[in-house]
Amino acid sequence: MSLWDALLGRTRVPPARTEPLFALSTAIITLESELGWQPGGRAGVVLRPGEDSFFAGAREETEELVSLAAREMEGTLESKKDEYGYQWLIFADRDWEDLVALAHMAGQNFKDKGAGDRLLAAVFKLQKKDQVLYLIFSYKRGAFYPFIPVDERNKKRDNAGEMRLAALMEKELPWEKDLTRWYPLWGCPV
Repeated sequence: MSLWDALLGRTRVPPARTEPLFALSTAIITLESELGWQPGGRAGVVLRPGEDSFFAGAREETEELVSLAAREMEGTLESKKDEYGYQWLIFADRDWEDLVALAHMAGQNFKDKGAGDRLLAAVFKLQKKDQVLYLIFSYKRGAFYPFIPVDERNKKRDNAGEMRLAALMEKELPWEKDLTRWYPLWGCPV
């Protein structure tokens, strides 16, 4: 932060971190075998909206690159805006490693193109019987947190289940320590 930023009260967005995503490649073994969570075949990257041509160019190039990679991996890519105006790149693939690779590729490409400040989170869907778990990775914090919605309409989540999961997986993944940053993603299109 520069002196002028400090005097004027401006803050800079921390750079996006993409490397911790690869911890999911080994964590899935524990999630499946010990905790019963199975990959849901979907993942996504959510971006802060932007209408400038710089962001549009970075988004277009990233979508083309990731779309080619997804087809090569026998997966799909969908781009959409949610009800709040956030841009989503949604991946569907049966292979967990492919989902991790696609999310990393998208994040890294945005970062390389100078649009890393637009990256908000990567979201990975897992399922157990009739429950859904979203493992959410904050690009700014470089950490994961769980979100287990119980009642979407009344905005209820399984806080105890989320805490249990974080405690059991703390050696496998970098977890967000500040619980106030465990934001729910209601209506998550993943």
